[in-house]
Amino acid sequence: MEQKRYESDMTPKEKRELERKKLKQMTAGQKLEYIWAYYKPHMAVALGIILLIVFIGQMIYRSQFDTVFYAAIINGTAGDGEALAEDFKNYTGDTDKYHEYTIDNSMYLMKDQEDYQMVMKLSTIIGAQQVDVLIAPEYKFQEYVEQDGFYPMSELLTDEQQEAYKDDLTEYGLHVGDNKVLQSFGVDEDSYMGVLVYSDHLDEAKSFITYIMGDGNTPDENEGGQK
Repeated sequence: MEQKRYESDMTPKEKRELERKKLKQMTAGQKLEYIWAYYKPHMAVALGIILLIVFIGQMIYRSQFDTVFYAAIINGTAGDGEALAEDFKNYTGDTDKYHEYTIDNSMYLMKDQEDYQMVMKLSTIIGAQQVDVLIAPEYKFQEYVEQDGFYPMSELLTDEQQEAYKDDLTEYGLHVGDNKVLQSFGVDEDSYMGVLVYSDHLDEAKSFITYIMGDGNTPDENEGGQK
């Protein structure tokens, strides 16, 4: 009498033959169900490995990029922040594909009805020293002025620029409510622009002022923006 053998005692070849016989006796539906149950752990492991490889690949890819300028525009949600950032990068002459210029115009705040999530986002990115330039309505801008959050404009602008911008110039910012460059990208809220004191990209921040306001000689003709 032939002794019954357990699968654990079989050779790999015998196990494959047994699986083939089992599948041969099943209906199409039973085969699918059996294959799914039998190979599910293997598929899960394979999927996990694939996801890990993708994650590592993305990390390596993203590590090549360097954010060289970051501006936050409050209440500029109707505008095109990506196009504005791209145009500013072109204005600077920076051709390095790994240099990122970011204009975050995703936040909208109202003085008496501030959205908690928006307030937290703004506080977080500013607290993380991520933002170089802030463009915000007067009430929000003034909050950061009172916290000594901005460079004095006298430390950023040349004498010629201060004279050219005098109608829009305050101690810590510039009025940009009717700025042609911002309006050309759909940003037309009455706002003020300032450079945050912990900016790691001060040269780019100064260039952004020139891009928005002009070079200080003939600002009406030399403003940045789309050519």
